[in-house]
Amino acid sequence: MLEVIATNIQDVIDANQYGADRVELCSNMNEGGLTPSIGLIEEASKLSKIPVHVMVRSHNHGFVYNALDQQEMLSDIKHIKETNAAGIVIGMLTYEEVVDEYFLEKAILRAEGLDITFHRAFDHARIQFEALQTLMKYEAVKTILTSGGEGRAPGNLPLLVELSKVAREHGKSIMPGNGINENNASMWKDDFDWIHVGRGVRLDGTYQTGLSQKLVHAFL
Repeated sequence: MLEVIATNIQDVIDANQYGADRVELCSNMNEGGLTPSIGLIEEASKLSKIPVHVMVRSHNHGFVYNALDQQEMLSDIKHIKETNAAGIVIGMLTYEEVVDEYFLEKAILRAEGLDITFHRAFDHARIQFEALQTLMKYEAVKTILTSGGEGRAPGNLPLLVELSKVAREHGKSIMPGNGINENNASMWKDDFDWIHVGRGVRLDGTYQTGLSQKLVHAFL
């Protein structure tokens, strides 16, 4: 199953037409992906036939959020629930580089009814298996987007496979992302339910251009 990043309405239309299975809707990809506008969320989730999962991230200064950041993100989740979006994409850590369970639990409560993906904040946790053990306690967290820690996903394939085995035993999916493209598309078919592709399905490998039907089809 293929998830692609969309940053505008045309990306969402193309993702639907080209055969992607899910959209991660973001803004400001030059900052690693932030929460898109409510107008974009409303229109994208209204017209998309495939699920739209919305990034909820208030800033790009790491993955530790103070009380004001948290309130902003909880407010965003509240508004996302009022649209046709299927899920949210979140991730939060403490200064000790472990999953911030206090904030995660508040986000889960606010997001009731939405699918939840824990994003690549997971890669900045001090120990990935420790973070996975924490996330396994939360039924609402269905998917974990990760490159397997430092570096890109293709270079971390053995660790990603091990993480996937453990996650599957608890009804969760490890979704590899970062560095996935048409040249390594076959690496992911046997061990993962989902893959996440950003620049790897773009016309010139940047977010300044649209999705490529040919590149999307390389993953189908």
